[in-house]
Amino acid sequence: MIIGIDFDNTIADYTGVFYRVARELEWIPTEIGQSKSQVKEYFISQDQEPKWTELQGIVYGKEINQAKPYNHTLSSLKTLKKQGHTLYLVSHKTRYPIIGDKVDFHQAAKTWLKHNGFVGTSDAPFDESSLFFNATLDEKVNKISQLNCDAFVDDLEKVLTHSNFPQNCKRILFQPGMAQLERNQATNWREVTSLLC
Repeated sequence: MIIGIDFDNTIADYTGVFYRVARELEWIPTEIGQSKSQVKEYFISQDQEPKWTELQGIVYGKEINQAKPYNHTLSSLKTLKKQGHTLYLVSHKTRYPIIGDKVDFHQAAKTWLKHNGFVGTSDAPFDESSLFFNATLDEKVNKISQLNCDAFVDDLEKVLTHSNFPQNCKRILFQPGMAQLERNQATNWREVTSLLC
């Protein structure tokens, strides 16, 4: 089976990172919730969307190492690879931030993947040649199709419901911390593995 996997918020867990970085920069008050969506809502409510955009650039760039892999992600992907499945990482990620320092997001993500054992070792689930970072959502969906993915795991419904998403590709919505409501929804990586095999 050819399995495609998203990166941000599917492999890399940013829980608390946006809050911590924004607090270190003194951009938000302490009482704001710690989730990414709560931090984003604060900036939007304060009519500071450019500041939110800049914060994303900082987190996905020079502060990416604060993110951790979701529990069991690495072991699950290694198991899938050992079972003979082909794994591709397919991400929608611009190369550089819109606002702020010109940090190469693609290189930052590759460094994170190597540092956390997802590439660069004999039993790593991905090879460098199986990492695809796409500048737009449309390019990401087209890449999923070009790679002939039999299944794709993503945290965003808009990817899985995109009008050009391949019809024969199994969609798995990764929603950690949510109640499992849908048949092809997973709240952790063990559930992802069971949905795939």
